[in-house]
Amino acid sequence: MDLVYKSGFVVGMSGCGKTSFVKKKLLKATDQVAIYYPKREYQGQLVARQVRSYDKLKDFARALLAGRKTTQGFKIAYRPNEPSVADFDNYCRVVWAAGNGRHKKALKTINEEVAEYGSTGAGKATGYFGKLLRLSRAYGIHTINVFQRGQEVSKTIIDNCEYACIMMQKTPKSAKYLDELTGVPVNDIAELRKFDYILQQGRDYSKGKIKW
Repeated sequence: MDLVYKSGFVVGMSGCGKTSFVKKKLLKATDQVAIYYPKREYQGQLVARQVRSYDKLKDFARALLAGRKTTQGFKIAYRPNEPSVADFDNYCRVVWAAGNGRHKKALKTINEEVAEYGSTGAGKATGYFGKLLRLSRAYGIHTINVFQRGQEVSKTIIDNCEYACIMMQKTPKSAKYLDELTGVPVNDIAELRKFDYILQQGRDYSKGKIKW
């Protein structure tokens, strides 16, 4: 399946290869990318670009807004010392401000740990994160939302994303939940192993495996 997408999500248990999928399948060297990562998944080189990482939001915002004045590819990350729901929403506010529907390039934002920082359960996503999910297309922003279990995130993510990458699930309950939300058969999901994935766009989906 050709990867023609705007915004999407990557879901799977810890260690199954979610971040590897993002790095290998969803990013190009020429992309302009903002990254929220509370852990250490995005350091060093990322698709032939050095990740510039900041632990203060104002420094991240300054670098991101400067990068958006150009058409060059960049990878600019915010790694907070004390991540929180409020801190993540402030990050989303900066990304929202950097969006511009008239810009020659889309701005991709990788949102890691959205189950912990990007929502308050399965209800409607609020704040600037909710804005990004619902309105980003008009402002040239593509969201890449990464989490472990579908039950733990807002259904706004599922409803507003144009593609889904489903990876290995820890429990049959998690597989069944994704079946109900996406229409991908639970048996196909249950067969997934480490680095396997199902990529869905619309109602169509295909299986693959991350390779090095």
